[in-house]
Amino acid sequence: MVELIMILIFILCGIQLWRGKWLWLIAGYNTASKQEKATLNGKALGKAMGGILFISAALIGLISLFPEIQLMAVVVIIVLVGMMIAYINTSPRFKQ
Repeated sequence: MVELIMILIFILCGIQLWRGKWLWLIAGYNTASKQEKATLNGKALGKAMGGILFISAALIGLISLFPEIQLMAVVVIIVLVGMMIAYINTSPRFKQ
């Protein structure tokens, strides 16, 4: 039951971020000054974060269906988030 609620929340937030809405959910984006926000590509950032949420929701669904892959799925989520943080911080795609 908890997994289903998490999946639904992740999908809802992922859809809104993918659409370029709810960018205030991204840590640091809401507190950034107008000058800092002007240098960021919010739409691309939202798509990247939405994609991570969709993949995480799918992996949580797989964990609930196949409990024996729980450790592997958690490691995949951690590695994916770490790699995405590095990509977002270094890629010119997220700068304007």
